[in-house]
Amino acid sequence: MNDIINGFLKEKRANSFRQQRNFVYFRWMALLLVIPLFFLVSGCSRTEKSFWFTFLLAILYNGFQTLILLFMRPNNWIKKFISLAFYFDIVFICAFSYIFNGIDSDIYILMFFVIAYYGIGKDVSGTINISIFSIMLYTVSSILVKADNIEELNFLKLLIRDFFVLLVAYGVSIVILEVKRYDEMHKREFKLARTDKLTGLANRHMLDQKLEEEALYCEYSKKPLNILMFDIDNFKKFNDTYGHVWGDKLLSLFGDIIMQSIRKTDIPFRYGGEEFMVLIRDLDLETAKSVGDRIRRQLEKQNLFAGEGNNKGKVTVSCGVAQFPTHSDDIKKVVDYADRALYYAKEIGKNIVVSYDEIGKLREAVQIDIDTYLSK
Repeated sequence: MNDIINGFLKEKRANSFRQQRNFVYFRWMALLLVIPLFFLVSGCSRTEKSFWFTFLLAILYNGFQTLILLFMRPNNWIKKFISLAFYFDIVFICAFSYIFNGIDSDIYILMFFVIAYYGIGKDVSGTINISIFSIMLYTVSSILVKADNIEELNFLKLLIRDFFVLLVAYGVSIVILEVKRYDEMHKREFKLARTDKLTGLANRHMLDQKLEEEALYCEYSKKPLNILMFDIDNFKKFNDTYGHVWGDKLLSLFGDIIMQSIRKTDIPFRYGGEEFMVLIRDLDLETAKSVGDRIRRQLEKQNLFAGEGNNKGKVTVSCGVAQFPTHSDDIKKVVDYADRALYYAKEIGKNIVVSYDEIGKLREAVQIDIDTYLSK
């Protein structure tokens, strides 16, 4: 199991490193290849000294960001720096635009890539903000180029280029909204496929995935996972007496009781029919049993007005508890042990919570009571 966890963590780190590496490659390619090419074709009348000075600053800045991306662990400060770095990218692009004669150079096209890359990782408001920032800075740098002969500035061309920046922001925003809409739709479909419609709890399909995830978490954290399995007592008789409509209401009620009796970190499932299961991490066995007993008592307190008239039906539930890895280091066996404990709870009288390691003790106690009775 540890090998699986380590492999999962290594794969996650490798994917993260691969994304960072590709981003760094793109930045250096743009700096060392694209910008010099713009310089060669720009017919720049300014001195090469100003270009190389700005270019050197860009190399130092790019190198600093590369070190942060590749060699430092991600945290909130790093994320804020990376987000702010896109604005610095716009500053450098506008600086090169100033060197390459403002609107007479097409280097402003690089802003499209920055806005698109930034926007896809952010939201619509973030995309609009960086676009407005780009337009303002690009407009200022273009005006500064023609500051001595402002009448030579082609304001129509400048306006059109600013419009192109807005157009790119608009296009990226549409992509962001469509991706979010698809993502939300996918999440809804994912939830519906893994949620029991009657109770709103996770279904059996979701259980298989969660069992593996929780077992990995326990192996990693060295803390136990408790499996509580419930079965509503005499449910078939209740269904036959009051009908399936009231049977469904009982199942829905019990699902609500479970949700109100557990923590947000605990995971409840409708296991099938009148059977339910709850995964509870980080608690010792006795505390987990007390959670099961709380759920049992809450259902026992309910006086159900079932059927026609004022018929009251009192319903109880039995519970079996097993713990991973205490009872077994095989999560599937632990589920089987919880089922055995539940079966024994039903066998000795129902409306009780039994843990797997109590089965033998309870059997001995029952046998002693029988022997005592026979000896009288």
